[in-house]
Amino acid sequence: MLRGLGDDAAVLRLRSPTLITVDVLVENVHFRRGWGTARQLGYKAFAVNASDIAAMGGQATHALIDLRAPAATPVRFLGDLYRGFQYAARREGAVLVGGNTSRAATLSVGVTLLGWAPHGYLTRDRCRVGHDLYVTGTLGLAALGLRALRARRPRGSAAVRRFLEPPLRGALARALARTGLCGGMIDVSDGCLQDLGHLCAASGVGAEVEVERVPIGSVYRRLYGRSPRLALGGGEDYELLFSAHPALASRLAALTRHHRCAISRIGRVVVAERGIQLLSRSGQSLPPAQRGHDHFR
Repeated sequence: MLRGLGDDAAVLRLRSPTLITVDVLVENVHFRRGWGTARQLGYKAFAVNASDIAAMGGQATHALIDLRAPAATPVRFLGDLYRGFQYAARREGAVLVGGNTSRAATLSVGVTLLGWAPHGYLTRDRCRVGHDLYVTGTLGLAALGLRALRARRPRGSAAVRRFLEPPLRGALARALARTGLCGGMIDVSDGCLQDLGHLCAASGVGAEVEVERVPIGSVYRRLYGRSPRLALGGGEDYELLFSAHPALASRLAALTRHHRCAISRIGRVVVAERGIQLLSRSGQSLPPAQRGHDHFR
């Protein structure tokens, strides 16, 4: 970076190729003002964009914010929002270099994030028939947190915090790219099955998901039971979903230990004509589950 904040535009010396993504959080669409703190809102605004960079095996480097807020918004709230954003950015090695602030009827936080792929970028179209399917972390807890917030339950639970503060998986994603362990990859934002559908469509394949292998975690089981339905279709997880050759399983286990993040095998890639199937422990087909979030549904 040659010039950052303080001038009419930032001046960057970019590496090639450059990764660019954009996302926006809109009040009463993606969040409500009383659901969390301003710092958490800023943190999440960065994290959801960083998840897209991570899904490409990338390193986030530079960020811009388009912040729009009602005139009555307290200055302290806006300051805390920026502090939460910059805290998350520092954790991923990125810097805020500019943006825009304007008055609007509704609070929204739009982010443009730039990055690069130090070990080559990953794409969705590299899944192959015979690959295993893996997902990082656990699924479904953020969807439970969203349910709790919509029901106006007390804040502070692990589920609510997971919704407000998504994980940052950039270092693990870059390790997958560096070690060549990954086939096709996508981040889980709209629900595991929905995003698996995007992965399969890009690669021209189908998939089998063994529902008992879907990682749901102890808090999820306590709040929702053992059904993986919400974990498969709930969304807001911001974990990594990817394929890998079966021979690489032991090397993936080593990454789990090094990054202290579970990597769970949940199924395998099959021919496209079989679509996406859910299988029981005995291998029997199960009814289709909720596919995930649709922005216009």
